[in-house]
Amino acid sequence: MSVLLPAVAMPAWCATPTPAITASFASFWTAAQGQPFAQQLQAWDRAVEDPQRSLYASVVWETALHPDWRQTRQRLLQQRFAEYPGIARGLPAEAAALQHMLEQTLPRFRQWFPDADAKPPVYLLLAPNFDAKSGVLADGSPVLAFAVDSLALEQAQLDIVVPHELFHLYHARHRGFRNDGVMPDVPLTIPLFEEGLATYVSSQLSSGHDDGELLLQAELGTLPASRLPEIARRFLADARAQAIDPAHPEVFKRWFNAARQPYQQGLPNRSGYWLGLQVIRYLRRHNSLARIAAWTPAQADTQVMAALRSLAAADASG
Repeated sequence: MSVLLPAVAMPAWCATPTPAITASFASFWTAAQGQPFAQQLQAWDRAVEDPQRSLYASVVWETALHPDWRQTRQRLLQQRFAEYPGIARGLPAEAAALQHMLEQTLPRFRQWFPDADAKPPVYLLLAPNFDAKSGVLADGSPVLAFAVDSLALEQAQLDIVVPHELFHLYHARHRGFRNDGVMPDVPLTIPLFEEGLATYVSSQLSSGHDDGELLLQAELGTLPASRLPEIARRFLADARAQAIDPAHPEVFKRWFNAARQPYQQGLPNRSGYWLGLQVIRYLRRHNSLARIAAWTPAQADTQVMAALRSLAAADASG
């Protein structure tokens, strides 16, 4: 007789996390399928969020940062519940595939970064507002969360996503780069550095992918190297802006956010990810990966600014 674990999100390095996330979804969906949204929401709370209320508050909804999180939560969950009939049967396989990829990737990751945690705090959960993200628990501990349902909907390439996100977690725990570099009181160069470095690490641990695949956006993979000086100059105009600026959020958005409408003329959205990868490749000419990964935020800012100025000064052929 098989025994289902309690319906909770569990760290991915617990003994049997995949049955836990599978049981969590099964408990919710059994009660929610075909029911009105209000009843579905009650079932969600019972089976999914209530057992891990702190994790959902601090990492998924970030309630301390978003006063309107309740309205956002209700809107996003209503959309997600409507998508579940198309992926419900495949969620157990997605959770198992993700767990397997984590188990396969971590030993290779630690070959590159020997001081990485042998059992990092990684959670498999259900969430409608991201596919994978670093976050900080209420006690200040950095963790990594993978939303199994979002990854299934995206048909994400796990061999790219997993090393990328593991690096973000490592960098947060060992070098102080919280929330993928989107931290208070740091300039826009820090998320540029963070995303470029995580993408570069993913390229080293998962070979055979072009830039469009590594950047999770085919359009970015078509940007020619000849445009690098121009794009570096455009970013330099924004480089001293704050990564978090409630008064001017559009600066961060035009380099790092996805949207249906373009943020910048002549550039794909999320071009900061592409530029960050080129900056890391430039820095690797004279620095080991271990050295770059050991830089503090202040050191990273100095190095990235110098690299951007050099790249901006180059002609198209250079």
